[in-house]
Amino acid sequence: MEHGPEDKPSLTGAERGKLRSLAQTLDPKVFVGKAGVNAGIAKLLNDAFRNADLVKVRFTADREAMDAQAQELAKLTDSEVIGSVGRTATFFRLGATEE
Repeated sequence: MEHGPEDKPSLTGAERGKLRSLAQTLDPKVFVGKAGVNAGIAKLLNDAFRNADLVKVRFTADREAMDAQAQELAKLTDSEVIGSVGRTATFFRLGATEE
């Protein structure tokens, strides 16, 4: 992993590619509706990250709005968007240790 601005580890291209290949067989676990991204959706994604480091999210918005919503959701959950196909985006967050 490389370190980006703010000293947060960033994934390399090879790592992203490997994660995208692993995500192909996953089903979406979180669905973002017409209301868009909010605290409730962020909580659902955080809950999904407790079970897996890689989570797919399905959006109902058009492609441009979806990209913006995905970035907003990534910021809210301290995760990274590693790719998207159609209206589904894949998020990655390395498992956090819970206290």
